[in-house]
Amino acid sequence: MNFRIACLALGLFITGGATSFASGSVAPSAEQIAIFEAADQGTRVKILLLLARNGNHGIARSLLETYPLEGPFAANRSVFIEGLILKAEGDLTGAVSKFRDALADDPKLTLVRSELAKTLVALEQHDSAKHHLELLAADAPDQDSASGVRSFIDRIDDRRPYSFDLYVSLAPSSNLNNGTSTKKVYVPGSSIPWEPGPDLKPTKGIGVATGLNASYNKRLGNDFRFIAAGGADVSIYSDKDFNSYSLSQSLELRYIFERGYLGIGAVGSQALDNSKIDISNLAYGPRVAGRFELTTRDSINTSTIFEWNDRLADGSIESTNWVNDISITHAFDSSFNMTLSAGYDKVTVDGNDSVSYGTWSAGLGTYKELPFGVSVNARGEYRKSEFDDENITFQKIRSDHRFVGNLSLTKRDFNIFGFAPQLTYSYSYNASNIDFYDFNTHAIDFKLTKEF
Repeated sequence: MNFRIACLALGLFITGGATSFASGSVAPSAEQIAIFEAADQGTRVKILLLLARNGNHGIARSLLETYPLEGPFAANRSVFIEGLILKAEGDLTGAVSKFRDALADDPKLTLVRSELAKTLVALEQHDSAKHHLELLAADAPDQDSASGVRSFIDRIDDRRPYSFDLYVSLAPSSNLNNGTSTKKVYVPGSSIPWEPGPDLKPTKGIGVATGLNASYNKRLGNDFRFIAAGGADVSIYSDKDFNSYSLSQSLELRYIFERGYLGIGAVGSQALDNSKIDISNLAYGPRVAGRFELTTRDSINTSTIFEWNDRLADGSIESTNWVNDISITHAFDSSFNMTLSAGYDKVTVDGNDSVSYGTWSAGLGTYKELPFGVSVNARGEYRKSEFDDENITFQKIRSDHRFVGNLSLTKRDFNIFGFAPQLTYSYSYNASNIDFYDFNTHAIDFKLTKEF
């Protein structure tokens, strides 16, 4: 098709110059059919997109059904246009399904992801919308475009200052108690090996985890944002000794600037006693966190927390915990990013240096959306812990090397009332210079997620 005919075809459809292309029409005229038949595949796609977006979705449907698109990209282009037609007809849920189908086949379709995010906002599925907008911001061509996407995210938060999230998951584990994998332990000064009892060996169990999270997000003028959040988490296992009940809270005031934010606030958490409704452990302290975008594709996140921990169950153990984390994320495109992280934690138990320790950590994680609608989130971490003083029982200073891995698979084109199924496998292996502290754990978690 020559350049003159392409311009004429697009001009007709853009201006709606023909009577039969008035908004609400469902059948094209003979002249317009002739122009569409003469158009190449690229021009046909542009015409259909314009029709679907400007109120002439009936005509777009008629042309698409009569003249199916051809070529290597025809399937995804057709599904996307069908989604736009459904959206114009008011079927937002059907449109989301079409957009997800297109992304399931090719996660790099930025235009489709953008339309999906906007449609999810219209459906008030904000968590999923923000997930896609964050991916789009990382793939923006320039800083102004990235800032525009993040401003859209802020507007979503402003429209719904309150948010609630309920989750339920199945969580089987091969080692609930981090029991030792060593069958015999030799204690210095004794030639007779000691065999750990049943309570110290790995305990398997299948559990159900559930929780409720709530947050309040409020913009304060142009430069500040206030965020408050709280949660309650419960894990129930076949052996009730391993049940856990916990509460958490956080407050943060963020100073917003062009490429990120700096936040200062406080965190708190409480663990409840298994046998009664009573607080067994209380932790609280200040937190400072920040985010800075080096480029549109590279960002740094960092935080530091200093906590006081009180063991209220016995009243005899108090400790402090200083947690420091930093990570840098690089986005290769809107469907693929990698994160390099590092951290240092310092746990100090009052009056007992043998159980006080410092831990250095380093990790690598990746998020990748694959064809067939599968998202992969994988992370590996190495942790090196050195204790402050000699272990009284084993008469040496304990030193641990821990390897932790997580692999999550999400079927993002399975939309179950706004949720997608997610399966996570976790593995942890601890190697200590004191054999008694060697252990390994396998765990599986199945849940439904909104972030897909």
